[in-house]
Amino acid sequence: MRKSLVYVVLIFVFGLAIGLVVNEQRNGRNAAPDKPVAKAPEPDVMAEDLELVQGADGKVLWRVRAKSAQYRMDQRIVQVLGPQLTAYVGADRQEVFIKSDTGEVNQQGNTMTLRDNITGRFGEFVLTSDVLDYIGAMKKIYLKGQVSVSRPDFSVNATTVEINLDTRELTAAGGVTAELLPAALDSLKKEKKN
Repeated sequence: MRKSLVYVVLIFVFGLAIGLVVNEQRNGRNAAPDKPVAKAPEPDVMAEDLELVQGADGKVLWRVRAKSAQYRMDQRIVQVLGPQLTAYVGADRQEVFIKSDTGEVNQQGNTMTLRDNITGRFGEFVLTSDVLDYIGAMKKIYLKGQVSVSRPDFSVNATTVEINLDTRELTAAGGVTAELLPAALDSLKKEKKN
């Protein structure tokens, strides 16, 4: 009886040891290997309180003022903090003014993307959104996220709005709601008659 009890205890201990080894190996295979955290590459140029200007044919097309900027030669994109974009469009050189918390400027491509707390104006239009893409060559801006475009006589809310800066056409998509303000329309009619 004593021998059988010893055998049972030995089998139990041996089984427990094998179970611990197998469990340890299984946990080792399932665990994600520790990857070293890659440090972001240092920018080639850093600046504070700067102004970038884009022009053609002796005219300023747009200017961006920013609190700070970083530029890496390999990416050819300027990362900006606190950008303020002023663009001049159309034959009458109508001013577009947009500001945001962060952005990226590609002067070679004549484009920029602004992000976070975007507010601005274009003529009588007041604009807000989460993301704004400015495409200078196409003379268009694309607003994305929670977009609101308004002027005294109407307002539009959507997830995407495209504005052609030359023709001043507005195209909205995604959850579009629009509101006409009749009182403002009446006052505009009276102004045109005078």
